[in-house]
Amino acid sequence: MTRRGPKKGLQTTKRPPSRSRKASDRGSVVVEFALVVPVLLLIVFGIIDFGRALNAQIVLTGAAGDAVRLAALGYPDAAIQARVAAAAPDLSGVTATVVANCPPGAGPSANAQVNVSYTFSFITPIGAIAGLLGGSGLGAPVVLTAQGVMPCET
Repeated sequence: MTRRGPKKGLQTTKRPPSRSRKASDRGSVVVEFALVVPVLLLIVFGIIDFGRALNAQIVLTGAAGDAVRLAALGYPDAAIQARVAAAAPDLSGVTATVVANCPPGAGPSANAQVNVSYTFSFITPIGAIAGLLGGSGLGAPVVLTAQGVMPCET
């Protein structure tokens, strides 16, 4: 008859029934969660608004490039502003300022210049959270600008 059971030299230990967490551990988990969540939310909200602001800045830069191209060809200011509005359809309230337009016969020695601006508003409560932490003005709207300069081609 063969003997069944633990192999020779190995000992078995009986463990008491385990519980996932002790009662004292539950309280510390709640405290740690309460300390970490505001920081994580601040990071997530910052990523969201930074991404939106970066996208708006890229669109503004493209709109300024399109607008200055028209200014370099001698188009009137109304056409330039219409082009900016068409180049940035998702940004309402974009303004274009033609600093220097090219008159006919100006040649490449003169430059056309167009400034484009947009007031960016945060959609997340990052300003309120920063205000709680002692910051100020982080949630206020920010004016994004882009500038285009190109030699005249008239």
